Amino acid sequence: MALKLCRVPVDALELRCCGAMIRTAWMDCRRELICALAGPVCSLVFGAAVLRLVPKLGLISLGLTVVNLLPLYPMDGGRILRAALVSRCREETAERIVHRTTMGTCLLLMVLACWGAAVLQAGLWPIFAALVLLWRADGKEKQLLFSGTEDKIKKQERNDEDITNE
Repeated sequence: MALKLCRVPVDALELRCCGAMIRTAWMDCRRELICALAGPVCSLVFGAAVLRLVPKLGLISLGLTVVNLLPLYPMDGGRILRAALVSRCREETAERIVHRTTMGTCLLLMVLACWGAAVLQAGLWPIFAALVLLWRADGKEKQLLFSGTEDKIKKQERNDEDITNE
């Protein structure tokens, strides 16, 4: 609904085992911020609304809200961070900060997962969850989401090659 209200065309919707990904046309930072906030706000409202009626479902929804707000790009928290940074600094600087924040958050999650598995005897599920988040936060898909289109990536790669050759 947020995409529709912001008049952002949807190119594709991909459903995967670790969630869904919506490919859209390029968005300015204000629209991206609004669209990235829409998911966690809906999860929060839904979780709070059903918490008394179906406590487990409400807690799951609230937990998903928290996970979605982690500063891991391309999840909503990372998109919110990127949109906020792009509105205040150059896009390259914002992407570098988001990348470092994503990798730092993944490292922290992995350390906490190992600690939970070893000290709290939580089993291997926290480590598996941290690995899934790390997998989601890295790779070529992240570059596609940062730049918006494959053409823009190819143009950037050509520019990088030109700079390297000089």
